[in-house]
Amino acid sequence: MVKTLLVGGLGRSRDALLCAALRGAGVAVRQLPAPSDAGLRRARAFGNHGQCSPAHYAVGAVLEAAEASGLSGDTFARTHRWVTAGSCGPCRLAAFPLEWAKVLGAQGLSGLELELIDQRAFLAAFEARALGRSPGRVVLAALVAGDVFSALERALRPWVADEASLEAALDRGLVEVATALERGASVVAPLRTLGVRARAIPGDAARVVPRVLLVGEPWSTLAEGDPCDDVVRRLEAAGAEVEVPRVVEWLQTQAWQRSVEPSCEAVERAVCHRAIRGLAALWRLLASAAGVFEPLEAPAALAARATPFYPPSIRGGSAHLEVARALGAMERRAVHLVLSVKPFGCLPSSALSDGVLAPLLRRTPGAPAFAVLEANATGQATVDSRLELALERATLAAVEEFEHAFTASGLTLAEARSMLSPWPHGLEGPRRYACSAAERLARATAVSGEDRTR
Repeated sequence: MVKTLLVGGLGRSRDALLCAALRGAGVAVRQLPAPSDAGLRRARAFGNHGQCSPAHYAVGAVLEAAEASGLSGDTFARTHRWVTAGSCGPCRLAAFPLEWAKVLGAQGLSGLELELIDQRAFLAAFEARALGRSPGRVVLAALVAGDVFSALERALRPWVADEASLEAALDRGLVEVATALERGASVVAPLRTLGVRARAIPGDAARVVPRVLLVGEPWSTLAEGDPCDDVVRRLEAAGAEVEVPRVVEWLQTQAWQRSVEPSCEAVERAVCHRAIRGLAALWRLLASAAGVFEPLEAPAALAARATPFYPPSIRGGSAHLEVARALGAMERRAVHLVLSVKPFGCLPSSALSDGVLAPLLRRTPGAPAFAVLEANATGQATVDSRLELALERATLAAVEEFEHAFTASGLTLAEARSMLSPWPHGLEGPRRYACSAAERLARATAVSGEDRTR
């Protein structure tokens, strides 16, 4: 019997595009519902209450899918197979399969087949015999295209005048890219169309908003919605520009980590390096098609930056990446606030990287503010108040930066606004101001000043 794969947990766009790529490869697949607080509570009722929340969010989505199918538990379990990556890495509670078996058994789904994916399995797509348009590469294209959707949304949402129009453009683009994947066609053209369509929406690039860097455990920062207390939408609703991690960066890190392990032989190390370069090239191709020009930082460079404070050899979650990204943002003057988000019970982030970042940022003059949020599906008012408090300092810093840039420009407000229309882009490299409006104004006036002296 051919079983239907249950796939999900990587965010709306990535889940939809991954399912489309699998259907294009002839695989029967069903997209799981987005992990929800309701699913978590249902799973937690039959499991270990001390388990970290990703375990219960993940299996809770399976329980909701089984209920929505209208099938009996035995029939659903017999006709479906759940494919998941499991935990983020070594920690005190990384026993997800045992927890899932307990919860599924209590809900009459003990016969559901579970397949844990090796998070480095994608490396096979970069072996010499697999080069070309292999199914593995199409799946990678789907995941990276999902990253592009996220990056495009983050780049535009703080500035659009009509969020409903942006949502409609993204939804339409998602259907078009998914259709291309199912047909085995290139996704470059639909991504390019999406970028043009999205940037045609009226916007106001002169808005003064704080920039926030989101760091934390991969599952919480990638899953979106309830698992991270919907923190990105909350920040954007409060008027913030948010920089988020990407799946492509996590995959590159997996390849780099394998390449530096003593057991990695020369042939496999070459595959790892090919994968790092190939993923970077794929990101550049798809991101630039959509009009997103955000470079990826090499995993070796991230590791080198983190090493004096958090050796990358200490594995578990994305701890050294959190430190490296925060330090990099500080060096580039790119953000006003570093927000660390992790699930309840996550030891690598809560006890280790947060313990390094907090004093490191606080003792560095001019460093961004630092705040921590542990997502646990409880205390929404507490989440809102904590974010509001953290954003207050960041917003004041953004306003101060814009006032400084505006005063230095010698322009009227109308002249300044005309120089910032319509969209913020092209801000790669070191900044003078973390505030995008201030930085664009400073760069624009510097260019116009050079033109006047010629």
